[in-house]
Amino acid sequence: MAVPQWMSVDVKERIQSGKSVQIIDVREPGEFAGGHIPGAKLIPLGQIMQRTKEIDTNKETVVVCRSGSRSAMACQFLQQSGFKNVHNLMGGMMSWDGDIEY
Repeated sequence: MAVPQWMSVDVKERIQSGKSVQIIDVREPGEFAGGHIPGAKLIPLGQIMQRTKEIDTNKETVVVCRSGSRSAMACQFLQQSGFKNVHNLMGGMMSWDGDIEY
């Protein structure tokens, strides 16, 4: 099953319009501390299987990593686990041009 891709502009648009979107960052804690999308929740890829209950299945979800490959794997896992509104941030944090929180 193909993972729907969102570009940086799609995520910023949803945040700015006040739409409910949850951002799951699957990088490691050190990467996350180096800068992340405001409001993102850190769930490293290696922990995603054990921590799916922390992700709201009813909310639109965007998954992010450094370049988009770990987040694509996380999206595939989430889709297989029954999540419907899961999107991968294309290009990951390397392509993110919105606000950054430290």
